[in-house]
Amino acid sequence: MEQKRECHRGCGCGRKLSYEHDSLYSMMRACGYHLYVRSGREAGQGRILAILLDRKSMTQKALQDILRIQPGSVSEILTKMEEKGLIRRQKDEEDRRRSVIELTETGHEAAVRQEQQEDGTPTFAALSEQEQEEMKKMLAKLLESWK
Repeated sequence: MEQKRECHRGCGCGRKLSYEHDSLYSMMRACGYHLYVRSGREAGQGRILAILLDRKSMTQKALQDILRIQPGSVSEILTKMEEKGLIRRQKDEEDRRRSVIELTETGHEAAVRQEQQEDGTPTFAALSEQEQEEMKKMLAKLLESWK
């Protein structure tokens, strides 16, 4: 099934473009661009919101490992998020040297909104749950091969 889209050049020509003849590479770039624009200037914070929405809570070290960024960078992003009331950091009960991070109610709401289109529908609503799982597996396979 061919999907149409408006011309992306912003020229006002009204020309309809087809995804049917786009390369996989250009389609992936378009998807990446859409998600990047949706996350705004704070893409790092958006990734953390998404991770914490999925995992509920985790240590700062575990988050750093997932993001693959330096400890100081993670700490800086988390401090900004904490100041905005999006997350809370607490000392781990079992090991007081570690911090456990979790979303606040405000952070949870922001994470849920982030995963929706402007009209409130889920970003990936066009795909069934099975298709979403298949896509996750394929993307994981690609990402692993690119390491």
